[in-house]
Amino acid sequence: MLNACSGKRGFTLVEALVVVAIMGILSGIGVASLRNAVANSRIKDAGINVTAFMQRAANEATRLNERLAVKVENSNKTLKLYKCNTVDDNGICTGFGDAVDEMSLESSNVFVTTPNCPEELPDAQKTPATVVTLVPKIGVSPIPTSCIMVRYGTTDRYAASIKVSTKFSMYYKLSYESGAAGSWFEF
Repeated sequence: MLNACSGKRGFTLVEALVVVAIMGILSGIGVASLRNAVANSRIKDAGINVTAFMQRAANEATRLNERLAVKVENSNKTLKLYKCNTVDDNGICTGFGDAVDEMSLESSNVFVTTPNCPEELPDAQKTPATVVTLVPKIGVSPIPTSCIMVRYGTTDRYAASIKVSTKFSMYYKLSYESGAAGSWFEF
């Protein structure tokens, strides 16, 4: 015979379903946040790596005391450092010699020429470069005022490796808003 005072054991089906539904909602939110965090981390790493490669290329131009050129190649996935054989009237390398060094982006990143580079660059240098000519000079960075831009996949996340005349070395900025004016920030 059952006693009316006997204690209830376990959970009802409704209680279990409510807990499972809450866990599903929280998991969905967590996955979306994780994807954003991964995208932000990958574009930041690309900005750091491109900036470091450009600094290394500048050091190599100074060490060799030769005009070198960094060129975007391989379906916008690789930066290659070449000896520069000829330049045009604007000082841009047009004849490339032996390759000296290279770096490749991870599969989800790509070099792009739009949108414009961040605001601190003069209007003439706002378009991201596909060729940067490095001219060694004593006491001055061989990197001209320029910008090289990377995009993460098909997202609105960009990294720009920037050289302005007021700073000796390159630095990078990130944009998580399609590279719109005012959306760039520095780490």
